[in-house]
Amino acid sequence: MKRIKWTIEEVVAMVDIYFRYSDGKIEDLNAELIRLSEILNRRADLLNIPHDDKFRNFNGMKCIFQNVRYVATDGEIGLPSASKLHYIVIDMYHNEREKFDRILEEFYQKYKH
Repeated sequence: MKRIKWTIEEVVAMVDIYFRYSDGKIEDLNAELIRLSEILNRRADLLNIPHDDKFRNFNGMKCIFQNVRYVATDGEIGLPSASKLHYIVIDMYHNEREKFDRILEEFYQKYKH
């Protein structure tokens, strides 16, 4: 199956998890990543995005989380395979917070149920 690039709203959701976790607001990171995986799979179904059981799975969630961590820590911790979108979204988190929060809110309104 063809690899599907992450969208801005997907990365916003992951960046939100990263910062909530790093601020101590999430105790069980694995549970949060599994929940996001389920939401992203539901999103794919709703948008008719063809996918298999590897799509946005837990292991993939852990890798993307580590990409976000790499960017957020200026390369001190995490996986260095972050995309340009990771950098854009982290910059948005710090410098365009209203836009970030709006994208996050719309994402959960559309796909959480």
